[in-house]
Amino acid sequence: MGKNFKGEKIFLQIAGLLLAAGLLQGCGKEAPVAAEAVESKKNQGADREVKEEAQEEDLEERNLKKLTQGDVQIPVQELTDYATGRALINEEEPEEVAYSLTMPQIPESDDPYLYLFTRECYEDGQVLTGEPVAIWSKGRNSQVTFSYAGEYLFQQFVPALLVKGKYVPIGEGVYLSNPELLAENQEAYPDMGSKKGVLLDPTMLGTKELTDLEVKHTIYNMPLSIFMGETTDEDYPTIIYTYEGKDYRFNGKVVSDYDGLFSYLSNLGMCSTAVVLNDWNENHLEMIHPKARNKDSDAYYYMFNTQEEEGVKELEAVASFLTQRYSDGEHGMVHNWVIANEINQFKTWNYMKTKDPVYYAREFEKAFRIFYQAAKSSYANARVYFSIDHDWNSNHGSNRDYFNARDLINAFNQAALSHGNYDWGVAIHPYPEPLTRVNYWSQEADKSAKAEILTIMNLSVLTDFLKQKSYLDTKGEVRSITITELGFSSKSGEKLQAAAFAYCYMIVDANPYIDSFILNRQTDAPEEMVNGLAFGLYEYDHSEKYLKEVFRYIDTDRAQEYTDFMLNILGAESLDEALAWAE
Repeated sequence: MGKNFKGEKIFLQIAGLLLAAGLLQGCGKEAPVAAEAVESKKNQGADREVKEEAQEEDLEERNLKKLTQGDVQIPVQELTDYATGRALINEEEPEEVAYSLTMPQIPESDDPYLYLFTRECYEDGQVLTGEPVAIWSKGRNSQVTFSYAGEYLFQQFVPALLVKGKYVPIGEGVYLSNPELLAENQEAYPDMGSKKGVLLDPTMLGTKELTDLEVKHTIYNMPLSIFMGETTDEDYPTIIYTYEGKDYRFNGKVVSDYDGLFSYLSNLGMCSTAVVLNDWNENHLEMIHPKARNKDSDAYYYMFNTQEEEGVKELEAVASFLTQRYSDGEHGMVHNWVIANEINQFKTWNYMKTKDPVYYAREFEKAFRIFYQAAKSSYANARVYFSIDHDWNSNHGSNRDYFNARDLINAFNQAALSHGNYDWGVAIHPYPEPLTRVNYWSQEADKSAKAEILTIMNLSVLTDFLKQKSYLDTKGEVRSITITELGFSSKSGEKLQAAAFAYCYMIVDANPYIDSFILNRQTDAPEEMVNGLAFGLYEYDHSEKYLKEVFRYIDTDRAQEYTDFMLNILGAESLDEALAWAE
């Protein structure tokens, strides 16, 4: 009983105090002690917030200091290729670029930030100019996004650190890896259902001599000298093309002729290839590399100028103009671009004064990349190639007269990978040796990696070479390969010529790595005939050869009817036996 009474008394006292406090507050009068308590709590909350902010600032300061100090101290001279970057157009937001960077460790520098600069291909690799396009915190794996600008298409993105007050590159400059996202033309690459093609005779355009052939692939040269400069034909005024604020002039008559050509071929349902050739042009010597400006070299074509600003900007303008014009459908379509001709033959077909294949390939790759970026940003599924001949490994270590195609592909690939892998392709001319030889199957073909000459009988050497992991394209696949020039002379007999073509076509058709076979040529050319090379389907006077009908039906269900004679000439019991010779 006593314990209960005491508890009740304490309870009543507490209740009375609470009631009194409630009555006082209810009457609107202040309760000084309670108000001070509330104010104290407010101050405590504010103090806590200030303290938390101070702690956050302190933590941030410690983190920034830690990033500044990094994980490791690296000498400036060793930073050049320390990091690996990649630049991509944002698929969800095409007006944005996403740049990602990977480093083994975080290097020490003046501050906790990474800086991204742009650089032109002709600029010194160690000198960074202008303002950075992006700044973000250091990280072993980091990414930053920023707005896309038109000039970025042809520029390299270079990551840097601030070290002793100077911006120091920490990785190679890389180009935009997916320019195809910028293209208005997103149509699929055409499935032609056949690999058959031919180098056209312009005098046969619009005639049944062309349409009767049922050609699926065509090729045409584009020497730049005839495109550039003002027109003298009043009916076809000069075309003014403005690029980066500067006007470039193109011959309206020449452009109109090519418009008509590619429109005509597109209307016939053909897949067109254009070969861009940098011939001598007295009025535009800035297009020719400083180490190639020698007209007395007697070369047919010259290395593009990738060393000087004026030449590079003009090259960008030319590439943009041509690829845009022939991807919109209004002026016809070019699906494939071949940049230069047989570039391993540097004294004749892509002249440059050098004996160093690595330097040569590095300069050429810059020009090639410009055309690639332009082509893919205009037509997303365009294919872009460089051309080699059959001299695979035949110069025996002497680069005096030509480079081995093998060495050049290797050097080109290294140059390409240093600035970001992309989907370049190879256009090959696998003529027999000598070119006048027609029964190429009777020669023993070296199918080892040491093969000197590549013909249709040992193209596996090229495909095996390109199957290596370091040569695969951006999807991990073997690159596109096409035969853009190959022919067999009729000087030793028209049936022998036809058999050589038929066998060659069947080898190519069975090879999954070869996309097309463009025969040289529709009509015999006088400049080749004087050397015993009558490659045409037609004589010079347009009369038909035996080859014409074989060519016409080779990719149809009547092919056997027109190729039965071939096995007897080859000396094979069956087509399978003949095809096995070239495996």
